[in-house]
Amino acid sequence: MSSPEGREAPSGVSPARAAAFAALRRLRTGGSRLDDSAAGLPELAALSPADRRLANELVTGTVRRRGSIDAVVGAYTRAPLASTDPEVRDALRLAAFQLLFLDRVPAYAAVDDAVTLTARTRKKAAGFVNAVLRRVATEGRATLEDLGAGDSARAWSVALSYPVWMIDLLRHDLGDQVARRVLEAGDVAPERCLRVNRLRGEMATVVAGLTEEGFTVRGVDGLPDALLYDGPPLQPSAAFRRGLVSAQSRGSQIAGLVAAGGVAAGPATVLDLCAAPGAKTGQLAALLPNAALLACDVDERRAEGLRANLVRLGAAAVDVVCGDALDPHPEWDAAFDAVLLDAPCSGLGTLASRPDLRWRRRPDDVRRLARLQRRLLQRAAAAVKPGGTLTYAVCTVTRAETLDVVEPLLATGGWEVEDLGAIWPGFGHPQAGGFLLLLPPHAGSSGFFIARLRRRGGAGPTTR
Repeated sequence: MSSPEGREAPSGVSPARAAAFAALRRLRTGGSRLDDSAAGLPELAALSPADRRLANELVTGTVRRRGSIDAVVGAYTRAPLASTDPEVRDALRLAAFQLLFLDRVPAYAAVDDAVTLTARTRKKAAGFVNAVLRRVATEGRATLEDLGAGDSARAWSVALSYPVWMIDLLRHDLGDQVARRVLEAGDVAPERCLRVNRLRGEMATVVAGLTEEGFTVRGVDGLPDALLYDGPPLQPSAAFRRGLVSAQSRGSQIAGLVAAGGVAAGPATVLDLCAAPGAKTGQLAALLPNAALLACDVDERRAEGLRANLVRLGAAAVDVVCGDALDPHPEWDAAFDAVLLDAPCSGLGTLASRPDLRWRRRPDDVRRLARLQRRLLQRAAAAVKPGGTLTYAVCTVTRAETLDVVEPLLATGGWEVEDLGAIWPGFGHPQAGGFLLLLPPHAGSSGFFIARLRRRGGAGPTTR
Protein backbone atom coordinates (compact mmCIF):
# COMPACT_ATOMS: atom_id res chain seq x y z
CA MET A 1 0.00 0.00 0.00
CA SER A 2 1.26 3.50 -0.80
CA SER A 3 2.10 5.78 2.09
CA PRO A 4 0.76 9.35 2.19
CA GLU A 5 4.14 10.71 1.21
CA GLY A 6 4.65 8.65 -1.94
CA ARG A 7 5.32 5.17 -3.33
CA GLU A 8 7.42 2.91 -1.13
CA ALA A 9 10.98 2.24 -2.25
CA PRO A 10 11.97 -1.42 -2.81
CA SER A 11 13.83 -1.40 0.50
CA GLY A 12 10.59 -0.73 2.34
CA VAL A 13 11.67 2.78 3.33
CA SER A 14 9.84 5.67 1.73
CA PRO A 15 11.99 7.46 -0.88
CA ALA A 16 11.51 10.78 0.91
CA ARG A 17 12.77 9.46 4.25
CA ALA A 18 15.68 7.60 2.68
CA ALA A 19 16.76 10.75 0.84
CA ALA A 20 16.30 12.91 3.94
CA PHE A 21 18.43 10.52 6.00
CA ALA A 22 21.21 10.64 3.39
CA ALA A 23 20.97 14.43 3.19
CA LEU A 24 21.31 14.75 6.97
CA ARG A 25 24.50 12.70 6.78
CA ARG A 26 25.86 15.04 4.09
CA LEU A 27 25.06 18.10 6.21
CA ARG A 28 26.58 16.53 9.32
CA THR A 29 29.83 15.61 7.59
CA GLY A 30 30.28 19.06 6.06
CA GLY A 31 29.35 18.19 2.50
CA SER A 32 26.84 21.03 2.25
CA ARG A 33 25.22 23.84 4.15
CA LEU A 34 21.50 24.31 4.43
CA ASP A 35 20.27 27.63 3.08
CA ASP A 36 16.54 28.19 2.61
CA SER A 37 15.80 24.75 1.18
CA ALA A 38 17.21 21.24 1.03
CA ALA A 39 15.70 20.81 -2.44
CA GLY A 40 19.05 21.51 -4.09
CA LEU A 41 20.89 18.74 -2.24
CA PRO A 42 21.90 15.89 -4.58
CA GLU A 43 20.14 13.27 -2.45
CA LEU A 44 16.79 14.88 -3.31
CA ALA A 45 17.40 15.41 -7.03
CA ALA A 46 15.92 12.11 -8.28
CA LEU A 47 12.75 12.26 -6.19
CA SER A 48 9.28 12.93 -7.53
CA PRO A 49 8.00 16.45 -6.83
CA ALA A 50 5.81 15.21 -3.97
CA ASP A 51 8.63 13.21 -2.37
CA ARG A 52 11.04 16.11 -2.84
CA ARG A 53 8.68 18.45 -1.00
CA LEU A 54 8.37 16.01 1.89
CA ALA A 55 12.11 15.29 2.02
CA ASN A 56 12.82 19.02 2.03
CA GLU A 57 10.43 19.49 4.94
CA LEU A 58 12.00 16.58 6.82
CA VAL A 59 15.57 17.83 6.40
CA THR A 60 14.94 21.50 7.13
CA GLY A 61 12.57 20.70 9.99
CA THR A 62 14.92 18.19 11.60
CA VAL A 63 17.81 20.66 11.47
CA ARG A 64 15.72 23.62 12.62
CA ARG A 65 14.11 21.73 15.51
CA ARG A 66 17.23 19.88 16.62
CA GLY A 67 17.30 21.49 20.06
CA SER A 68 13.73 20.53 20.87
CA ILE A 69 14.22 17.04 19.45
CA ASP A 70 17.41 16.38 21.41
CA ALA A 71 15.79 17.49 24.66
CA VAL A 72 12.85 15.11 24.21
CA VAL A 73 14.83 12.14 22.91
CA GLY A 74 17.43 12.70 25.63
CA ALA A 75 14.71 12.24 28.24
CA TYR A 76 14.41 8.59 27.14
CA THR A 77 18.08 7.65 26.79
CA ARG A 78 20.65 6.89 29.47
CA ALA A 79 23.39 8.91 27.75
CA PRO A 80 23.06 12.38 26.17
CA LEU A 81 22.05 12.22 22.53
CA ALA A 82 25.23 14.09 21.58
CA SER A 83 27.27 11.02 22.59
CA THR A 84 25.20 8.62 20.46
CA ASP A 85 26.61 7.18 17.24
CA PRO A 86 26.05 9.85 14.53
CA GLU A 87 24.14 7.52 12.17
CA VAL A 88 21.85 6.45 14.99
CA ARG A 89 21.42 10.04 16.09
CA ASP A 90 20.38 11.07 12.57
CA ALA A 91 17.73 8.34 12.46
CA LEU A 92 16.39 9.31 15.89
CA ARG A 93 16.23 13.00 15.04
CA LEU A 94 14.57 12.43 11.68
CA ALA A 95 11.84 10.25 13.13
CA ALA A 96 11.38 12.37 16.25
CA PHE A 97 10.80 15.47 14.13
CA GLN A 98 7.91 13.71 12.41
CA LEU A 99 6.47 12.41 15.67
CA LEU A 100 6.69 15.76 17.47
CA PHE A 101 5.89 18.27 14.72
CA LEU A 102 4.08 16.61 11.79
CA ASP A 103 0.48 15.54 12.32
CA ARG A 104 -0.09 14.03 8.88
CA VAL A 105 2.66 11.38 9.09
CA PRO A 106 1.59 8.08 10.73
CA ALA A 107 3.70 7.31 13.78
CA TYR A 108 4.28 3.70 12.74
CA ALA A 109 5.70 4.82 9.38
CA ALA A 110 8.18 7.23 10.97
CA VAL A 111 9.30 4.65 13.55
CA ASP A 112 9.53 1.67 11.20
CA ASP A 113 11.52 3.56 8.58
CA ALA A 114 13.94 4.85 11.22
CA VAL A 115 14.52 1.32 12.48
CA THR A 116 15.12 0.04 8.94
CA LEU A 117 17.51 2.88 8.11
CA THR A 118 19.46 2.22 11.32
CA ALA A 119 19.64 -1.53 10.69
CA ARG A 120 21.36 -0.97 7.34
CA THR A 121 24.61 0.16 8.97
CA ARG A 122 24.08 -0.14 12.74
CA LYS A 123 22.10 -3.35 13.11
CA LYS A 124 22.73 -3.72 16.84
CA ALA A 125 21.23 -0.28 17.49
CA ALA A 126 17.92 -0.98 15.73
CA GLY A 127 16.23 -2.22 18.90
CA PHE A 128 17.40 0.83 20.83
CA VAL A 129 16.02 3.16 18.15
CA ASN A 130 12.70 1.30 18.14
CA ALA A 131 12.32 1.50 21.93
CA VAL A 132 13.20 5.19 22.18
CA LEU A 133 10.96 6.24 19.30
CA ARG A 134 7.97 4.34 20.62
CA ARG A 135 8.24 6.39 23.79
CA VAL A 136 8.58 9.58 21.75
CA ALA A 137 5.46 8.58 19.82
CA THR A 138 3.36 8.12 22.95
CA GLU A 139 4.88 10.61 25.40
CA GLY A 140 7.04 12.99 23.39
CA ARG A 141 4.68 15.91 22.88
CA ALA A 142 3.79 16.02 26.56
CA THR A 143 7.49 15.86 27.45
CA LEU A 144 8.23 18.72 25.05
CA GLU A 145 5.49 20.83 26.61
CA ASP A 146 6.77 20.14 30.12
CA LEU A 147 10.44 20.81 29.33
CA GLY A 148 9.60 23.96 27.37
CA ALA A 149 7.35 25.50 30.00
CA GLY A 150 8.46 28.64 31.80
CA ASP A 151 10.45 31.77 31.09
CA SER A 152 13.99 30.58 31.67
CA ALA A 153 16.42 30.62 28.76
CA ARG A 154 16.67 26.84 29.06
CA ALA A 155 12.90 26.47 28.70
CA TRP A 156 12.91 28.76 25.67
CA SER A 157 15.79 26.72 24.25
CA VAL A 158 13.71 23.54 24.42
CA ALA A 159 10.44 25.10 23.26
CA LEU A 160 11.91 27.14 20.41
CA SER A 161 15.04 25.13 19.55
CA TYR A 162 17.86 27.67 19.86
CA PRO A 163 21.13 27.75 21.81
CA VAL A 164 20.76 29.35 25.24
CA TRP A 165 23.39 32.01 24.46
CA MET A 166 21.45 33.18 21.40
CA ILE A 167 18.23 33.44 23.38
CA ASP A 168 19.98 35.43 26.12
CA LEU A 169 21.50 37.79 23.55
CA LEU A 170 18.25 38.53 21.71
CA ARG A 171 16.28 38.93 24.94
CA HIS A 172 18.87 41.42 26.16
CA ASP A 173 18.92 43.39 22.90
CA LEU A 174 15.25 43.26 21.90
CA GLY A 175 13.33 42.60 25.11
CA ASP A 176 11.43 39.41 25.88
CA GLN A 177 8.31 40.07 23.83
CA VAL A 178 10.04 41.07 20.60
CA ALA A 179 12.74 38.42 20.99
CA ARG A 180 10.09 35.73 21.38
CA ARG A 181 8.36 36.83 18.17
CA VAL A 182 11.64 36.89 16.25
CA LEU A 183 12.62 33.44 17.50
CA GLU A 184 9.19 31.98 16.76
CA ALA A 185 9.36 33.40 13.23
CA GLY A 186 12.67 31.61 12.73
CA ASP A 187 10.99 28.27 13.42
CA VAL A 188 8.66 28.34 10.42
CA ALA A 189 9.41 27.88 6.74
CA PRO A 190 10.44 31.23 5.25
CA GLU A 191 8.51 33.10 2.65
CA ARG A 192 10.11 32.97 -0.79
CA CYS A 193 10.67 36.38 -2.30
CA LEU A 194 12.11 37.39 -5.66
CA ARG A 195 12.95 40.63 -7.42
CA VAL A 196 11.84 41.29 -10.96
CA ASN A 197 14.80 42.60 -12.96
CA ARG A 198 13.54 45.50 -15.05
CA LEU A 199 16.75 45.50 -17.07
CA ARG A 200 15.42 42.32 -18.69
CA GLY A 201 11.62 42.58 -18.59
CA GLU A 202 8.51 44.29 -17.29
CA MET A 203 6.51 43.07 -14.30
CA ALA A 204 3.42 41.91 -16.23
CA THR A 205 5.47 39.92 -18.73
CA VAL A 206 7.55 38.29 -16.00
CA VAL A 207 4.47 37.39 -13.95
CA ALA A 208 2.87 35.76 -17.00
CA GLY A 209 6.02 33.75 -17.67
CA LEU A 210 6.33 32.60 -14.06
CA THR A 211 2.69 31.53 -14.05
CA GLU A 212 3.27 29.44 -17.17
CA GLU A 213 6.17 27.74 -15.40
CA GLY A 214 3.95 26.69 -12.50
CA PHE A 215 4.62 29.47 -9.99
CA THR A 216 1.98 31.36 -8.07
CA VAL A 217 3.02 34.91 -7.25
CA ARG A 218 1.71 37.95 -5.43
CA GLY A 219 3.02 41.46 -4.99
CA VAL A 220 4.44 43.09 -1.87
CA ASP A 221 3.17 46.44 -0.61
CA GLY A 222 5.84 49.13 -0.84
CA LEU A 223 8.25 47.05 -2.92
CA PRO A 224 7.49 47.63 -6.60
CA ASP A 225 9.78 44.92 -7.95
CA ALA A 226 9.13 42.23 -5.31
CA LEU A 227 7.01 39.11 -5.66
CA LEU A 228 6.31 36.43 -3.09
CA TYR A 229 6.15 33.08 -4.83
CA ASP A 230 5.30 29.43 -4.36
CA GLY A 231 6.09 26.59 -6.69
CA PRO A 232 9.16 24.77 -7.97
CA PRO A 233 12.75 25.82 -7.17
CA LEU A 234 13.49 29.21 -8.73
CA GLN A 235 17.03 28.69 -9.99
CA PRO A 236 16.28 26.04 -12.67
CA SER A 237 13.43 28.14 -14.09
CA ALA A 238 13.60 29.83 -17.49
CA ALA A 239 12.81 33.16 -15.84
CA PHE A 240 15.89 32.86 -13.63
CA ARG A 241 18.18 31.62 -16.40
CA ARG A 242 17.13 34.52 -18.63
CA GLY A 243 17.91 37.02 -15.87
CA LEU A 244 14.31 38.14 -15.43
CA VAL A 245 14.30 37.40 -11.70
CA SER A 246 16.60 36.95 -8.72
CA ALA A 247 15.90 35.50 -5.30
CA GLN A 248 16.06 38.45 -2.92
CA SER A 249 14.35 38.89 0.44
CA ARG A 250 12.20 41.87 1.35
CA GLY A 251 14.84 43.21 3.72
CA SER A 252 17.55 42.97 1.10
CA GLN A 253 15.39 44.78 -1.44
CA ILE A 254 14.64 47.57 1.04
CA ALA A 255 18.38 47.94 1.66
CA GLY A 256 18.95 48.33 -2.07
CA LEU A 257 16.16 50.90 -2.36
CA VAL A 258 17.61 52.86 0.56
CA ALA A 259 21.07 52.92 -1.02
CA ALA A 260 19.69 53.98 -4.40
CA GLY A 261 17.52 56.59 -2.71
CA GLY A 262 20.65 58.34 -1.48
CA VAL A 263 21.80 59.07 -5.03
CA ALA A 264 20.70 62.16 -6.94
CA ALA A 265 19.18 61.71 -10.37
CA GLY A 266 21.69 61.80 -13.20
CA PRO A 267 25.27 60.56 -13.47
CA ALA A 268 26.78 59.35 -10.21
CA THR A 269 29.55 57.14 -8.89
CA VAL A 270 28.52 54.30 -6.58
CA LEU A 271 30.65 51.79 -4.66
CA ASP A 272 29.19 48.48 -3.46
CA LEU A 273 31.47 46.88 -0.88
CA CYS A 274 31.30 43.19 0.13
CA ALA A 275 29.10 42.86 -2.95
CA ALA A 276 28.96 39.13 -3.71
CA PRO A 277 26.78 37.30 -4.58
CA GLY A 278 25.33 40.45 -6.09
CA ALA A 279 21.62 40.66 -5.34
CA LYS A 280 21.86 44.30 -4.29
CA THR A 281 24.45 45.09 -6.97
CA GLY A 282 22.06 43.93 -9.66
CA GLN A 283 19.26 45.87 -8.01
CA LEU A 284 21.36 49.05 -7.96
CA ALA A 285 22.20 48.57 -11.64
CA ALA A 286 18.49 48.48 -12.44
CA LEU A 287 17.60 51.41 -10.18
CA LEU A 288 20.53 53.65 -11.20
CA PRO A 289 20.93 53.26 -14.98
CA ASN A 290 23.02 56.45 -15.25
CA ALA A 291 25.43 55.58 -12.44
CA ALA A 292 28.95 54.20 -12.74
CA LEU A 293 28.93 51.22 -10.37
CA LEU A 294 32.00 49.61 -8.84
CA ALA A 295 31.45 46.34 -6.95
CA CYS A 296 34.14 44.87 -4.72
CA ASP A 297 34.51 41.55 -2.93
CA VAL A 298 37.49 40.09 -1.11
CA ASP A 299 37.06 36.51 -2.37
CA GLU A 300 38.09 35.77 -5.97
CA ARG A 301 35.69 32.86 -6.37
CA ARG A 302 32.79 34.95 -5.08
CA ALA A 303 33.85 37.88 -7.27
CA GLU A 304 33.75 35.60 -10.32
CA GLY A 305 30.28 34.45 -9.29
CA LEU A 306 29.27 38.10 -8.93
CA ARG A 307 30.47 38.83 -12.48
CA ALA A 308 28.51 35.88 -13.85
CA ASN A 309 25.38 36.94 -11.97
CA LEU A 310 25.61 40.47 -13.33
CA VAL A 311 25.98 39.15 -16.89
CA ARG A 312 22.84 37.06 -16.35
CA LEU A 313 21.02 40.19 -15.16
CA GLY A 314 22.13 42.32 -18.09
CA ALA A 315 24.36 44.46 -15.87
CA ALA A 316 27.75 43.51 -17.28
CA ALA A 317 28.73 47.19 -17.36
CA VAL A 318 29.23 47.11 -13.58
CA ASP A 319 32.96 47.12 -12.82
CA VAL A 320 33.80 44.19 -10.52
CA VAL A 321 37.08 44.05 -8.64
CA CYS A 322 38.47 41.51 -6.21
CA GLY A 323 40.11 43.20 -3.26
CA ASP A 324 40.09 43.69 0.48
CA ALA A 325 38.13 46.77 1.47
CA LEU A 326 40.39 47.09 4.51
CA ASP A 327 43.48 47.55 2.36
CA PRO A 328 44.51 51.09 1.35
CA HIS A 329 42.70 52.29 -1.77
CA PRO A 330 43.78 55.91 -2.19
CA GLU A 331 41.95 56.12 -5.51
CA TRP A 332 38.69 55.61 -3.59
CA ASP A 333 39.18 58.45 -1.11
CA ALA A 334 36.20 60.84 -1.30
CA ALA A 335 35.54 59.52 -4.82
CA PHE A 336 31.96 58.25 -4.63
CA ASP A 337 28.55 59.89 -4.47
CA ALA A 338 27.21 56.86 -2.63
CA VAL A 339 28.65 53.80 -0.91
CA LEU A 340 26.76 50.68 0.12
CA LEU A 341 28.34 48.51 2.79
CA ASP A 342 26.42 45.26 3.18
CA ALA A 343 28.80 43.99 5.81
CA PRO A 344 29.56 40.41 6.86
CA CYS A 345 27.43 39.71 9.93
CA SER A 346 26.10 37.01 12.22
CA GLY A 347 23.02 36.59 10.02
CA LEU A 348 20.69 36.35 13.01
CA GLY A 349 18.00 38.06 10.96
CA THR A 350 17.92 35.07 8.59
CA LEU A 351 17.16 32.27 11.04
CA ALA A 352 14.13 31.07 9.08
CA SER A 353 15.89 30.84 5.72
CA ARG A 354 19.11 29.37 7.14
CA PRO A 355 17.93 26.60 9.47
CA ASP A 356 21.41 25.39 10.44
CA LEU A 357 22.81 28.84 11.24
CA ARG A 358 21.66 28.75 14.87
CA TRP A 359 23.85 25.69 15.41
CA ARG A 360 26.88 26.98 13.48
CA ARG A 361 27.15 30.36 15.19
CA ARG A 362 29.18 30.75 18.38
CA PRO A 363 28.88 33.51 21.03
CA ASP A 364 32.18 35.12 20.04
CA ASP A 365 31.09 35.41 16.40
CA VAL A 366 28.96 38.47 17.14
CA ARG A 367 31.82 40.30 18.89
CA ARG A 368 34.34 39.31 16.21
CA LEU A 369 32.09 40.40 13.37
CA ALA A 370 31.21 43.68 15.09
CA ARG A 371 34.92 44.56 15.24
CA LEU A 372 35.24 43.83 11.52
CA GLN A 373 32.12 45.87 10.73
CA ARG A 374 33.46 48.93 12.53
CA ARG A 375 36.70 48.75 10.54
CA LEU A 376 34.84 48.27 7.26
CA LEU A 377 32.52 51.18 8.02
CA GLN A 378 35.51 53.47 8.58
CA ARG A 379 36.96 52.47 5.20
CA ALA A 380 33.60 52.88 3.48
CA ALA A 381 33.14 56.31 5.04
CA ALA A 382 36.48 57.48 3.66
CA ALA A 383 35.26 56.72 0.13
CA VAL A 384 32.23 59.04 0.31
CA LYS A 385 32.38 62.53 -1.22
CA PRO A 386 31.30 65.50 0.90
CA GLY A 387 27.53 65.61 0.51
CA GLY A 388 27.42 61.94 -0.48
CA THR A 389 25.70 59.08 1.31
CA LEU A 390 26.82 55.94 3.09
CA THR A 391 24.34 53.08 3.52
CA TYR A 392 25.16 50.44 6.11
CA ALA A 393 23.11 47.25 6.02
CA VAL A 394 23.34 43.95 7.88
CA CYS A 395 20.95 40.99 7.99
CA THR A 396 21.09 40.79 11.76
CA VAL A 397 19.32 42.43 14.69
CA THR A 398 21.94 42.43 17.45
CA ARG A 399 22.85 45.76 19.00
CA ALA A 400 26.59 45.03 18.76
CA GLU A 401 26.39 44.79 14.96
CA THR A 402 23.97 47.67 14.39
CA LEU A 403 23.77 50.73 16.64
CA ASP A 404 27.14 50.02 18.26
CA VAL A 405 28.78 50.03 14.81
CA VAL A 406 27.16 53.20 13.45
CA GLU A 407 27.18 55.40 16.55
CA PRO A 408 31.00 55.80 16.81
CA LEU A 409 31.07 57.15 13.24
CA LEU A 410 28.28 59.60 14.04
CA ALA A 411 30.19 60.73 17.12
CA THR A 412 32.94 62.13 14.90
CA GLY A 413 30.56 64.91 13.88
CA GLY A 414 31.14 64.51 10.16
CA TRP A 415 27.89 62.74 9.41
CA GLU A 416 24.16 63.22 9.77
CA VAL A 417 21.44 60.58 9.87
CA GLU A 418 18.92 60.50 7.04
CA ASP A 419 15.52 59.76 8.58
CA LEU A 420 14.56 56.42 7.07
CA GLY A 421 11.78 55.90 9.59
CA ALA A 422 9.83 58.70 7.91
CA ILE A 423 10.24 57.00 4.51
CA TRP A 424 9.47 53.48 5.74
CA PRO A 425 6.88 53.92 8.52
CA GLY A 426 6.53 50.92 10.77
CA PHE A 427 10.17 49.92 10.42
CA GLY A 428 11.80 52.72 12.42
CA HIS A 429 14.31 51.50 15.00
CA PRO A 430 12.69 51.54 18.46
CA GLN A 431 15.78 53.16 20.01
CA ALA A 432 16.83 55.29 17.03
CA GLY A 433 13.97 56.01 14.67
CA GLY A 434 16.15 57.43 11.89
CA PHE A 435 17.45 53.92 11.26
CA LEU A 436 15.45 50.91 10.11
CA LEU A 437 15.17 47.71 12.10
CA LEU A 438 13.19 45.16 10.12
CA LEU A 439 12.00 42.36 12.36
CA PRO A 440 10.31 39.12 11.39
CA PRO A 441 7.51 38.33 11.07
CA HIS A 442 6.34 41.95 10.58
CA ALA A 443 8.87 42.54 7.80
CA GLY A 444 8.51 39.10 6.25
CA SER A 445 10.88 36.33 7.20
CA SER A 446 14.15 38.25 7.31
CA GLY A 447 15.53 40.76 9.80
CA PHE A 448 17.67 43.70 8.70
CA PHE A 449 19.25 46.83 10.10
CA ILE A 450 19.70 49.69 7.63
CA ALA A 451 21.20 53.15 8.17
CA ARG A 452 21.83 55.89 5.64
CA LEU A 453 24.24 58.64 6.61
CA ARG A 454 25.13 61.79 4.68
CA ARG A 455 28.63 63.21 4.84
CA ARG A 456 28.60 66.84 5.90
CA GLY A 457 29.85 69.40 3.40
CA GLY A 458 29.18 69.69 -0.28
CA ALA A 459 25.90 70.53 -1.94
CA GLY A 460 23.88 67.74 -0.37
CA PRO A 461 21.92 66.86 -3.51
CA THR A 462 18.23 66.10 -3.40
CA THR A 463 17.75 62.35 -3.27
CA ARG A 464 15.06 60.09 -4.64
